[in-house]
Amino acid sequence: MANLRRWILEMADGEPVEGVVIGEMGWGDYGKEKVPNYDAMPKGVVLSWEEAEKWLDYNFGGGYGAPGCNAVWAWTESWVIAIGQYDGATWPYRIPRHPTDMMPTMEGGG
Repeated sequence: MANLRRWILEMADGEPVEGVVIGEMGWGDYGKEKVPNYDAMPKGVVLSWEEAEKWLDYNFGGGYGAPGCNAVWAWTESWVIAIGQYDGATWPYRIPRHPTDMMPTMEGGG
């Protein structure tokens, strides 16, 4: 099982998470009944990691079908972390927060 909180921490690579914005599920509110306390989650506002992590600490299936987790943006000193999905296959990814020499990828399929 995947866990949104763990994914963010893995992508942060040891850097403190400075802020998080929690969004809806990958397909609007579809599947929200599987996410604990979904309707009470503060969505669309910047939260501290301490405020956000309790809402993100849930397990879900990351395989094909509807996405099983919230869309999320999280920031560290070096990275912007987000969740990608293609046909329901869901994964974390990150992009540099500042201009950086590296090869871009195209998240979301293909």
